[in-house]
Amino acid sequence: MATNLPPSNDRLGDQLPLTPSGKDVPTAVSMMVDSMTSMLQRAKQDLESVDQRARADLERVDQRARADLERVDQRARADLERVDQRARADLERLDQRARADHERLKRD
Repeated sequence: MATNLPPSNDRLGDQLPLTPSGKDVPTAVSMMVDSMTSMLQRAKQDLESVDQRARADLERVDQRARADLERVDQRARADLERVDQRARADLERLDQRARADHERLKRD
């Protein structure tokens, strides 16, 4: 029979009050919880920072897209105006030729 066994009325926590590092178990657990809480807070702050940067980037992209769309719209309107002017000029020339042809046919 081993003579160095603790008495049976001692609890396990009373038998092994220290972790291998020599710190009390509640202190080690408390430090671990504090560390994990700190990591979670930093992660939350980092996530908020990333979210803010993403929102700012999205706003810049949106502004650029709106400006680009406005430029494209202006160019399209100008192109449409040029096509319309050319079509009107072509129609005017065709009308003049048709009138001239009609006049020639009347004379002949």
